[in-house]
Amino acid sequence: MSDTFDLKIKVSTPKSTGGEAEETRGSLHFDDKELEKFSIMSGETRTIEAKVEVEDGDHQISVKHLFSASPSSALIVDQIEMDEINIGVISYQGEYRPTYPEPWYGDESTAGRTPKEVIGRGDDGSACLYMGWEGEYTLKFSTPLYEWLLEHL
Repeated sequence: MSDTFDLKIKVSTPKSTGGEAEETRGSLHFDDKELEKFSIMSGETRTIEAKVEVEDGDHQISVKHLFSASPSSALIVDQIEMDEINIGVISYQGEYRPTYPEPWYGDESTAGRTPKEVIGRGDDGSACLYMGWEGEYTLKFSTPLYEWLLEHL
């Protein structure tokens, strides 16, 4: 059965430490479809809204951190709403896969401090919603949504 699914993602960036506003770019995806590309300046908050046709079954939401002008910048997923329900702490069951820059990653690995490839999944309290590096946050879920929410409360 096909149904309309309402999605709202609130994202923000920390205030710039250099005094001048810096741009961070990202995109929102539902399953394999890009819903919207966005740009946000440091210190701002933005809500991205979309309506998507869905069939019952497995799905995923992805927020991609595509670009930051400064290494001190980040893209933060503050809130996820599905069909007007704020999923709150359930969003920590998602995962963040950073794209680490070279030569930093190589230097850290050589020194025996290999950074995590995946942050989150709800098992260790990691901050998967704070994307300090470019990369991708993904949350897998299923519809009917209410059944999935009851399983994860």
